[in-house]
This record gives sequence, C-alpha cells and structure tokens, in this order.
Amino acid sequence: MTVDEMARRLLTKLVTCRSDLAGYIQLLKAKGYMSVSETDRLRERFFALALEIRDKGERLSQMPDRDARGALYRAEEALSSAAVCLMSGRQDCPTYITVNADKLERSLNVLSYCVQYLSERAPLEEA
Repeated sequence: MTVDEMARRLLTKLVTCRSDLAGYIQLLKAKGYMSVSETDRLRERFFALALEIRDKGERLSQMPDRDARGALYRAEEALSSAAVCLMSGRQDCPTYITVNADKLERSLNVLSYCVQYLSERAPLEEA
C-alpha cells in the first residue's frame, strides 16, 4: 500500500469518526446524557484510529506535504482528546454518562478542520 492510499484510507476513517462525533454531540445536547455502552464504543473507536495513525507514523513521515502530515497528527490528537473526554462523567449513574459537550465540540472543530484540509489536498486517484 502506498503512502497516498494509506492517507486516503485514514481520511475516510477520520470522516466517519467526525460524523459519529457530531451526531454524539447533537444527541448529548438534546438529551443531556448518553448511555455508557454508546460512549464506550465511540471512545474505543477513537482510541483505535488514533493508535493506527501513530503506528503508521513512520510511513506517513514519507508524505511529501508536511502540512498534510501535521493535519493528520492534529486529527490524531483531537481523537485522543475526545476519547479521554468520553472517559469522564461516570459518577452520575452506572448506565448513563454525562460528558462535557464543550470539550467534545473543540475536538470536533479541530477534527473538522483537519479533515477539510486533508480532503482539499488529497491526491487524485488514477483513472
């Protein structure tokens, strides 16, 4: 797999995580709480993608665009930050959790910016 293919696959996963996080925040604001199982699944997905980006860091360092590399690493940081935020709030109830929506929105904003930047600079696929 080339570095461009790897970056495209990571971008696709980042887009999915961004939409999942946006939906989670919207529901959290509407309800005021979320189920522990939903939160745990989302947290684990964020940690897994952040770990995948870190593990592929050596290969990603071969990307010619230094700013795109930086955007991927910032996206990884935003995912990790959101995942850590999702670990809080369990003291309220054993089956429901309240999470700081403002912190999640900050992570969403960074993630959205990174996805937009990477999408604009993604190499065109060969026909």
